[in-house]
Parts: sequence; C-alpha cells; structure tokens
Amino acid sequence: MAGEVAYFLRNTLKLQAGDRVGIISPNSTLYSSLALGIIRAGCACVTLNPIYSPEELEHPIVDSDIKVIFTHPSILGNVREAWSKSKRSFKLPSDQNPIWLIDDSDWVLSQKTGEKDFRTALTSNELGVVPVNPEEDLAFIVYSSGTSGKPKGVMLTHKNMIFGTDTFAKVSFGEFGPGHTAIAILPFFHIFGLNFFTMAAFMTGTRVVVMPRFEVEVFCAAVQHFRASMAIIVPPILLALARHPAVSKYDISTLKVGLSGAAPLGPELCEEAQKRLPGFLISQGYGLSETAPVALRATKDQHRKNLGTAGKVVPHIQIRLVNHEGVDVAHDQGSDGKPGEIWIRGPAVMKGYLNNETATKETITEDGWLKTGDIAIIKNGLFFIVDRMKELIKYKGFQVSPAELEDMLLAHPKIQDCAVIGVYVKDEATELPRAYVVPKADAIDLKSSSQHEQDRLRKEILDWFNPQVANHKKLRGSVVFITEIPKSASGKILRRVLRDKANGKN
Repeated sequence: MAGEVAYFLRNTLKLQAGDRVGIISPNSTLYSSLALGIIRAGCACVTLNPIYSPEELEHPIVDSDIKVIFTHPSILGNVREAWSKSKRSFKLPSDQNPIWLIDDSDWVLSQKTGEKDFRTALTSNELGVVPVNPEEDLAFIVYSSGTSGKPKGVMLTHKNMIFGTDTFAKVSFGEFGPGHTAIAILPFFHIFGLNFFTMAAFMTGTRVVVMPRFEVEVFCAAVQHFRASMAIIVPPILLALARHPAVSKYDISTLKVGLSGAAPLGPELCEEAQKRLPGFLISQGYGLSETAPVALRATKDQHRKNLGTAGKVVPHIQIRLVNHEGVDVAHDQGSDGKPGEIWIRGPAVMKGYLNNETATKETITEDGWLKTGDIAIIKNGLFFIVDRMKELIKYKGFQVSPAELEDMLLAHPKIQDCAVIGVYVKDEATELPRAYVVPKADAIDLKSSSQHEQDRLRKEILDWFNPQVANHKKLRGSVVFITEIPKSASGKILRRVLRDKANGKN
C-alpha cells in the first residue's frame, strides 16, 4: 500500500518532494503504510498527538507547513477546527480535500462526510521510490516539548532514521524478530513507537498486534490470543500488570520481554512486577526524539542483575558525561559514580529544530554533540539515569512543558502568578502536573479565606484549565495556593523549592 499512497500524494494531490504531510490518529494498522508512503513520495511525515486540542494542533500545523492531513474520524472535529484556525493558503487540485480519514474499520467507507477515507482514492498504480539526499532531506518531523514555549519540531533526516532503525536491529538480543509477536501499545506518533513499529518491526520480521490504546484487560486478552512474546511499555503499564486484579484472569505466560522506555523505571516497580510475572523480564533503554531514538540499551539479564539500568551505548552512538563545569567525567564508560549530563553524537542525531535556529545551537555543539539535559552515572559499566537538567514533567511517558502550562494559567483573570512542577506519585508510577498559584488580591485573601472558598476557586481554575489541554497536560496534581512563587534574583522560578515543598521538606 505504501507505493499506492506515494502515487496518490504525488499524482492525485500534486504534492512535491519536501512537502509536509501530517498523520493525526490513534494507533492503526494503516499507520505504517501511510508513514512509509509519505516518505517514499519524498515528502516529510509529521506525526502529531491525537489527543491534542484544536489550540494545541494549530501550532505544529502552521510551524511545519502541513499541506495534507490524514486523521481518524473520532478527532475530525478538532482537526477541522485547527485547520481552519491555521489559515492554510496552500491549494490542492480543486476536487481534492486537504483532510483525509484513516480508520481500520469500514465505518468511514459507509459515511457521507466532507472528508473521504483515503483508501477510496487509491489506485493500483504505485510510485517508485523518489530519490532523496539522505543527509539533508527530512523523513519525519516529530514534536517534542521543550522546557519553555511551544513544542519544537525535531527534524529527522532519512539518514537519521536509517541508522536509528538499524540500531534496533543490532540490539534485538533475540527479544524480537522472526517468530516473535509484539503488542503495539506505545503511540505511533511517539518516536519510540514510530521507529520500532513502522520501520524496525518490518526490518526484523517481527509480527505486530496493533492496539489503539492501553486497556489492561484488552492487552491481556490480546497477549493470550496472539501468544505475544514481547511488548514495548512505559512504567504505568508495568504498574497495571503488577497490580491490576484482571491480569490473573488471562494466560499471558508467552509474554517474555517488556522493553521499557520514555521514562525512567524504578527498581521497586520492577521487583513488584517480577514477583507477579516471573517469566516476564524487563529490558530498559534510553533515547530521545532527537536521537531517533535509542542511545542506551540494557539486555534483560543486565537489567535483572542491575535493576533500573538503561544499559550500554548502542551501535552508531558515542556518549560523554559532562559535569556542570564542562569537564568530562566519563567518555562512553568509566569513572563509576560521577554524575554528568549525557552528550550524544552520531548519525542518528537530528538535523535540528524546525524554524528554531536558536534552540538548535543551544542543543547541538559545533562539533556535533547533542546536549540531552539528562544526568547519568555509570556503575559496573552500565548507565543509570539519575536526574535531568531540563524541567520537563514526564506523565506516563509523555513530556509536559511547565512553561507552556504556566503561560496558559496566567490568562486566568484570578491568577496573579504561578509555577508548575511534576509531583511523583508512587502508586501511579508517574509524575502528575501540579500548579502552585498566587491568586490576585481581589480574587481571594489566602490569610482570611475559608477552606470552602479556596476549594471553590481551585475547582473554578481546574474546570477552566483542564478542558483546554490534552489529557496528559491536565493538572492531575491539583492546584495549590501560595502567597509567593519562589524565584532567583534573575527571575527564574526555583522549582527545586517547590519540589521540596511538595515532598514535605520545608
């Protein structure tokens, strides 16, 4: 189907090499064919989060200059609104719509809407692979939240993706490949799911069972029915497998490997999961959108003996650990126990951030080292991620920018100042976004107001804020009222002080 999609883009929609085409959809069996068809046509594939609100979609649509969007009918309203707000000036042939529907079922084929299922427009004609410059031409643009402002478009070239995909194949460790079945829960728009399930799975001959979202009973039923042997997971999924009572109703004994990524995995959760599912061994890795994605990888044996490790440096990648003074504390391995920021260099490192030269120069050095902002140490020759310099909140593997949420909160008429941090909740194995808010003087007096009055204002803010944002950005950690936001002399929010406050240290 990829060849037919490529023909449709270039010959029916008249797109040109380098044009950007968006996919906004839950996981689908059609996702891979679309993504591969887009890059086969010489276009760049822009993968976006399907739970984004229209306001959140507008920025990447404009930023990446998307010409055509493939989307799922369940989010068509949001996409229509975002497209309208973006005021796209690009014109397709007069009889073609810029929005096309993607759905595994035949529901779309039977509906009369302004948008059509893209499959109705395909012919038996296939487009040959369009020549590209692998060093320069973009294959994908994925959006990664930064520590300030709006999400940044990570530009990944064909070369980046080739080496990123080859890395997966080289570190399979017998955990996937011919004869193995993988459950695809991780979102395909996320670089981890995108590279593995749309590319590496094909390259390695891994059978893939696609799930649009994680539901513990559906997951277990799928493992039992398809006799799945591995799954790519995030910590909250492992938590569900360790604790949910429904897991015991199914035979998931064929599941041997869980490859965890997107957020650090704690040793306590690993131990709890291993006790319940002794045959299900955890294997962890580390990477970023900017590295397409894998930079570190642990085998299941390494992880079992060193719970929490992200493993060793993968092929094609170099890693340095650099302290705050700019001095190397380790190069690839050595100097056990000394923390340093992870710097990465290699052919999988992104071309840069789209339309953001300043951020690119701040992140990539002149000699090609990508500064990740994550802090690691080395013990027994293995890397452990211990902290991060960046202030991103990690909610169930999704990145949340505190500055973005703060900017939105300040628009509320009763908020004077605010700061957002992530509060780790052990029972959910994830961070929850929490807002510390200074109310305006005419809104409420914190010294004299009753708890009822404060609760009412808190509810008002949450009811106003949460509907505006994607699911992973909601203030699940609640709103806490304080009289002043702690800041440095230069005006920088001292989030460390708020984290200490949240943890009861002051």
